[in-house]
Amino acid sequence: MSIQLSAEALLTRDLISCHTPSGRERAAADCLVQAFQTLNYDEAYIDAAGNAVGILHCEDSRGNSPEAGPTVMLNGHIDTVALGDETLWAHPPLSGAVSDEEDGTRMWGRGACDMKAAVACMVYAAKDAAEAGFNGTLIVTGVVQEEVGGFGARYLATEQQADVVILGEPSKLKLMVGHRGRLEVHAHIQGKIAHAANNSLGLNALYEAAEVLNTLETLELPTGGRLNGSSLTPTNLASSPDSHNVVPGEARLVIDYRNIPEDAPEAVLARLQEAMPKAQLEVLTEHATSEDGQVAIDYPHIAPAYLTPLDSPYLATARQTLQNVLPNYGVTFEEDVWWFCTDAPYLADMSNGKGGHAVIIGFGPGEEERAHTTHENVPLKHLEVARASYRDLCLAYAREYSSQAVSV
Repeated sequence: MSIQLSAEALLTRDLISCHTPSGRERAAADCLVQAFQTLNYDEAYIDAAGNAVGILHCEDSRGNSPEAGPTVMLNGHIDTVALGDETLWAHPPLSGAVSDEEDGTRMWGRGACDMKAAVACMVYAAKDAAEAGFNGTLIVTGVVQEEVGGFGARYLATEQQADVVILGEPSKLKLMVGHRGRLEVHAHIQGKIAHAANNSLGLNALYEAAEVLNTLETLELPTGGRLNGSSLTPTNLASSPDSHNVVPGEARLVIDYRNIPEDAPEAVLARLQEAMPKAQLEVLTEHATSEDGQVAIDYPHIAPAYLTPLDSPYLATARQTLQNVLPNYGVTFEEDVWWFCTDAPYLADMSNGKGGHAVIIGFGPGEEERAHTTHENVPLKHLEVARASYRDLCLAYAREYSSQAVSV
């Protein structure tokens, strides 16, 4: 089909065409740096971790220096999950193909909604805000390895500062204020090996695991709150030795535990240990490195929960701004939380340079249910709305920023 694509849609298509599984994002990073340079960003580079960074230092019409205003970061990740079975895609997953659907025109491809479209919109929105009189510093970042533990964001938080970060994970154009965390807990359950022909000589670890599973099914967990409580899901059970005529001497159970901020990892592990006292619990450590090997970070398989401080002036400004902008595009303002983990908790470790830390605001184009599937796409209308919303959020923060009005 023939359709006139906007600048942000063209950049989205260029980013989709870059095959960027986690740890191999350089092509998309190069694409972003080229876009920053074309738009005359003051700084455009790839950092040691492989993240693409573009910075605009903005004086206002009265000559106020960038230091007089806020530092606003617009952030998204540029890695994707695997393409999956390409025969199941309606359009090739690296094509950025455009099609007319019953609910509007959509762009297809791996990363379309998760989350190259948001990053493309941010590139142009920051420049729009600068040209509209933003005073302060605007940073656009495309980070790596979000899908496998947040390596890029973890590194970025040690290198940059920001007052507020606008995170563009897909949200159906809703304002998002956080998500539950995740612990991947491995439980080792011991039995005693014996020949299956004389099983009374052994202790079957699978029976022991079954008791554990029954206990976990009825385990009381923290409930309520903005994030709707904690949950746990046994996701894998394996036994050893791997033989079909031996009483297994060990069972290994993997538990996916989703926690709210009040349910700290230490409390989670203590609760699980009390529920299965015979099991040995373990949280594995991930060793992550940059694509070129320059940077390495070790971290446990724990993704922290995050909830935007509900009394934050940055959140209040986001609500008011989006309530003003979205109706212009026929979109009703809604506020929600993500049901999956994001880079928010790692970005929230970023200093704001004033003794506090960055506040994270979530808002993105695309429907999160389409992410990671072979029908991933993004409505082109969402790109138009996201670009305008990101611009107006930046401008609102610049207008309202002062050391007295905005807390650290």
